[in-house]
Amino acid sequence: MEKRKAHYSLPEIKASVAHLGIGAFTATALQGLGLMGLSPPDGLAVVLGLQPEMEMLFKSMTTYADSQVWQDVYHAICPNGKTAYIKITLRPGTVVIQFKEL
Repeated sequence: MEKRKAHYSLPEIKASVAHLGIGAFTATALQGLGLMGLSPPDGLAVVLGLQPEMEMLFKSMTTYADSQVWQDVYHAICPNGKTAYIKITLRPGTVVIQFKEL
């Protein structure tokens, strides 16, 4: 299932990422940062800089494995000029599920 409205509150996401720091990123997301030529602090800055009024939300969708678990997908410009595809799920322990070049 997909929708064009965020499932999670962006301020809550950003607060969780600010609290967890780089621990908010899964191993897959960290690998994606590296492949994009970004450092973990760069990734944190991009996620903390997401803005709802700039229409950065691409879509919200459920996972393939569990239709009850939602993931918000954002597109954001990174410090190196590349555009990132950022998949976020607000769950204990990790928030940023995927971070890859669009």
